[in-house]
Amino acid sequence: MANVVFEQVTKQYENGYTAVKDLNLNIGEDEFLVLVGPSGCGKSTTLRMLAGLESISRGNLLIDGRRVNDLSPRERDIAMVFQSYALYPHMSIFENMAFSLDLQGMPKPEIRQRVLSAAKQLGIEELLDRKPKQLSGGQRQRVALGRTIVRDPAVFLMDEPLSNLDAKLRVQARSELSRLHQKLGTTFVYVTHDQVEAMTMGNRIAVMNKGILQQVDTPENLYNNPINLFVAGFMGSPAMNFFQATLQPHDDGLCIAMESLQMPVHADQISRYAPSKGKSITFGIRPENIYSPQYAPPGINPLSVKAKVIMVEKMGHELIVYLTLPDNQEFVARVDPRANYTPGDVVEVLFDRNRFHLFDRETEYAL
Repeated sequence: MANVVFEQVTKQYENGYTAVKDLNLNIGEDEFLVLVGPSGCGKSTTLRMLAGLESISRGNLLIDGRRVNDLSPRERDIAMVFQSYALYPHMSIFENMAFSLDLQGMPKPEIRQRVLSAAKQLGIEELLDRKPKQLSGGQRQRVALGRTIVRDPAVFLMDEPLSNLDAKLRVQARSELSRLHQKLGTTFVYVTHDQVEAMTMGNRIAVMNKGILQQVDTPENLYNNPINLFVAGFMGSPAMNFFQATLQPHDDGLCIAMESLQMPVHADQISRYAPSKGKSITFGIRPENIYSPQYAPPGINPLSVKAKVIMVEKMGHELIVYLTLPDNQEFVARVDPRANYTPGDVVEVLFDRNRFHLFDRETEYAL
């Protein structure tokens, strides 16, 4: 296991494009950290700089306190699983897993012991005599993991290793990877664009956008306390609903005023938002905090909203309902599957006034 530290790390290419800018990130020993963000956000470039596959333009990269900027990948004691498993087709699974150890000149008995131990951990002992073309996608993914496990590295790096699997296998593989991390107790750095993978696997998540680190936190805190509009909209599926609004005086308190509705701010929250009185803001509420009246849970602080149903997605365990306000502002609700919604109907839904987010419209940071 190892501690990894990025200190003001920047990657700028010769054409002037900056892929990663001033990255400061501390990854703890035996942590499972997930780098997440949209395509082009810099997450894979960050991983490749850590692996030694990309040079660092500025800043320092430390592994266990040692500066590794100029060290080769082999000297960094890391192992990487790529999106493409890149198994040697002419070799058996045993030979694929043993290949890097052979190159190191490790004694044959130790190689065999390491390969058999890794194969047992991953449940692929019976596959060792087969060739890669005889394996399913999920089995190849396990072999690629086994090839890194046998090296016993200080840090595991994974660049979207589940993207080639079908939906069912992805769920299974997520669980297996999490269990593997617990078993090995080694530092994992995992890159994905899939926020569901990030939420279910990481001890902490680092959200990136346009080469800049936006927020690092536990999955729960990222979801419940996003630092800005980008993080709020990226984490969660369906995404958070956003409405343009202003924060106005209302009686002795405040009111969030939108074009089609007004929502008084609860007395407990007035002191928090009072400094932003009069500002243009963005009001955000997650689809799961919007309810069908007949199936609303006890304890919510409801605001009744009239809206027109555009489309309904029946997911079995829930309904995803797309609606529009009288001002044509669209939003999404995730409601109880027993609710009855038909496209074209004008219906009542309830916004939970205890569960919302406000952002400064100019800076896009949370208030």
